[in-house]
Amino acid sequence: MALRRTTRLLTWLLAATLVIAGIAFLVLLSVPAPIERWLQDRVLLALQQHYQRDVQLKNLRVTLVPIFRATADDFVLPNRDREGLPPFLTVRHLTAQALPLELLRKPVHLSWVKLDGLVINVPPKHVKVAGEPVAPQRETRLANFVIDRVDADGTELYVLPKQEGREPMNWELRKLTLRSAGIGQPMRFKAELTNPTPPGIINTAGKFGPWNWDEPSDTAVSGHYDFKNADLSIFNGISGILSSVGDYTGKLNDIVVDGTTDVPDFKLDRGSKAVHLTTQFHALIDGTNGDTYLQPVNAKFLNSRVVAKGEVAGRPGQKGKTISLDVDVHDSRVEDLLNLAVASQRPMLTGAVSTRAKLLIPPGTQTVLARMRLSGNFRVSNAKFTSEAVDEKIAALSRRAQGRPGDESIQDVPASLAGSFSLANAKLSFSTLQFEVPGAAAEVKGSYELGSEALDFTGDVRLQAKVSQTMSGAKRVLLKPVDPIFSRHNAGTYLPVNVSGTRDNPQIKLDVKKIF
Repeated sequence: MALRRTTRLLTWLLAATLVIAGIAFLVLLSVPAPIERWLQDRVLLALQQHYQRDVQLKNLRVTLVPIFRATADDFVLPNRDREGLPPFLTVRHLTAQALPLELLRKPVHLSWVKLDGLVINVPPKHVKVAGEPVAPQRETRLANFVIDRVDADGTELYVLPKQEGREPMNWELRKLTLRSAGIGQPMRFKAELTNPTPPGIINTAGKFGPWNWDEPSDTAVSGHYDFKNADLSIFNGISGILSSVGDYTGKLNDIVVDGTTDVPDFKLDRGSKAVHLTTQFHALIDGTNGDTYLQPVNAKFLNSRVVAKGEVAGRPGQKGKTISLDVDVHDSRVEDLLNLAVASQRPMLTGAVSTRAKLLIPPGTQTVLARMRLSGNFRVSNAKFTSEAVDEKIAALSRRAQGRPGDESIQDVPASLAGSFSLANAKLSFSTLQFEVPGAAAEVKGSYELGSEALDFTGDVRLQAKVSQTMSGAKRVLLKPVDPIFSRHNAGTYLPVNVSGTRDNPQIKLDVKKIF
């Protein structure tokens, strides 16, 4: 009985409280102007406390029926203590909503905020100089409210450069939604953004924050991305449609990315063959300038593999990014590499290849092949020439070099090549080029034009057999007296030669002047 009376009393008290609150609420609504001014002041104060700086906005309107709703135009949040920088954040029009009971919670919850025309300018990280006074410790307490969801489609994000004169990094976030996990906690986000170079659409989701107001570029970020239909033809000299997926974590100025790329129709030049190129990479990205440090990239195309380490970064006084890589080619085929660079229907050479080289591609309007600078060492084993004419000449050389000129069983002779090379202006130059087949070894230097396929080499050929042994019949006997003339440098026959012509029709001539 006592419990029942107590319950009834509590029920009456609760009902009376609700009635009184309702009457007070209606009374407040009967004088909207003072309430609106009071709420406007509270909203502006909350924003200033939350962001710890002066906040500008125009046309602030606040209503309570049927829900709390605030709208404003031209919201401006300046960059803190950074003279000469554009505002950190501007919004053309904003809308905030909350249920009345949510305003009574601690912390206060805004259920939804919509930002139209949001522009974000992330400042570069402040670099301290010698003698600079230590900045006082800032008040880090935030105003007591949380935004549960933010929609900001059409956001423009600019990351301002560290160096003067350089263009800021820019992304257009076609779609952006953020959801809060509470004060001081990272927000979950989903975004669809346009990548400027190469052009394509990136879908990404992850966690962002909490925002570092003193050093925005130190703000934490992590997530997963899916990049599709990126057109590589924007880079003059290559083509293909790229897709990439991966995960990233770190800070805006130091992001670690692990991902893969897939280009089913990659071409290095218009005339080269399309190959299916895939990569797996680990990279460090400076989100404030877009500089990327590859550690490493593992690429695969056809039957070949390439490992590259280095950077894609800007340089002082230069517009665009320079690619600088250390390249290691192993478990690969020389015909695959030639397919990337040469426009002919079939490569001039097949065989296993290994190489170590340095690759440099500066920015510019020329084709990639014209801008490419490559230097290093290589070795090709079990090499075969695809031209029947060249293959027959190599077999004939091997027969004569072994002193068996009439032995037709010596066919399809494997060769090996090694040397030091450099590639510039679509011209492949060799400081040393060694060529060996059974019975013969050649060492030359010269160049090969990738476009015209012209040959220009000079050097020497050393044969195992003596001059007379390279012939048959009467010539074999007649040439014996001249054997001593050509037997030099520990070779049965020493022949200085010049090579010209093209790769399908090489012209090999004896340099008679060097013999005598």
